[in-house]
Amino acid sequence: MPFTIIEAESFVTDGFFREDEFLENVRRHDWSQYADAKVLVRGCGDLVVPPWAFMIIASRLTGVAASVRYGNEHDNIVIYRRSK
Repeated sequence: MPFTIIEAESFVTDGFFREDEFLENVRRHDWSQYADAKVLVRGCGDLVVPPWAFMIIASRLTGVAASVRYGNEHDNIVIYRRSK
């Protein structure tokens, strides 16, 4: 099963990271679309994103996704895996 990829850049507009905007967009996001999916939180991109932003995304995915990984498609680490 391939990864469903989510990027922190998806939660910002105008190409600039603004904390309040990011947090509001994360709050409004429909996390149920990742139910039982293998999700990769992509940790690379052109936008400068603070490390805690990736942690917030990952925390929203735990308990919803089957597994959560951080990194890129070729080099990633498992940060959550649902017990069977």
